Amino acid sequence: MVRSSKRAIFFDFGDTMASTKPSYLIRVAIAMRAAGYPISDGDFELAYVKTDYKIYKKYKTKGEMTPQEYGEWFFPILCRYLSLDGDPYAIRAKMRMELKEIKFSRTALPGAINLLEVLKEKGFILGIISNNDGKTQEKCEEVGIRKYFDIIADSTNLGFIKPDSRMFHFVLAKLNLSPSEAIHVGDLYGSDVMGGLNAGLDVLWLNKSEIDGPDETQVTSVKNLSEIQTILDTEKAGSEHA
Repeated sequence: MVRSSKRAIFFDFGDTMASTKPSYLIRVAIAMRAAGYPISDGDFELAYVKTDYKIYKKYKTKGEMTPQEYGEWFFPILCRYLSLDGDPYAIRAKMRMELKEIKFSRTALPGAINLLEVLKEKGFILGIISNNDGKTQEKCEEVGIRKYFDIIADSTNLGFIKPDSRMFHFVLAKLNLSPSEAIHVGDLYGSDVMGGLNAGLDVLWLNKSEIDGPDETQVTSVKNLSEIQTILDTEKAGSEHA
C-alpha cells in the first residue's frame, strides 16, 4: 500500500523511466545466445530478478555495498540460476564481446513524459536513483526528461549502490526529506523494491512482465507507468474521505 501525503517520488532510470531498443535484458540474453548459451529471454529475465534479490540478501548480511562488490557478486550468482557450468567470468567476457556488436537506441518509456508533467504540475519533488555508469544525467538529457528532476543520483558517482540504503538516504538528505515523505519506483525487486522498503520508503514495483516476486513481501505493483497516477489519485481520494 502507498500511503498518501507524499512530497517526493523517486524513479530508477533504466527500464523504469527509459529503455533501449532492444532493452538491456534482451540484449544480454541475445549476447548470451550468440556466445553459445541457449537461454530464452524469459528465463534470463527471471534469473536476473532472482540474482538481484539474492544480492539484496547479501547486502542485508553485510550492511553496505559498493558498485564494485555488486559487479563482482552478480554474474557468478546469475550463472548459478541459469545452470551454466564453467568460469562465470569467462562466460561474462564472451557475453560482453557479443554485446558490443548489438546496436541499440535509447528512448523514454511510454507514458514517462506525461507522468512527469502531471507530477510536476501537482508539485511533487522528483528524483532519479540509478545503478548506472556515471552518465545518468546525460542519458536523461538524451531522452528528454532531465528538466523534470530535482536531483539525479548515480551509483558510480556516489560509490554505493542500490539496494544499499545510503543511495536513498543521500537523496533524502539532499532534499531535506524524511523516508516517509517519499515513494520509490523501480523495476528490480531486490535493488528497487527491497532496497527502498529497507530504507523506509514506500515503493511501487514496475513489474512489466508480471512475474512473481521472489519472496512473500506485499508490495504494490504496476505493469506500466500510466497506472502510477491512478494509484496516487486513489490513495489521495481515500485519505480525503477517511
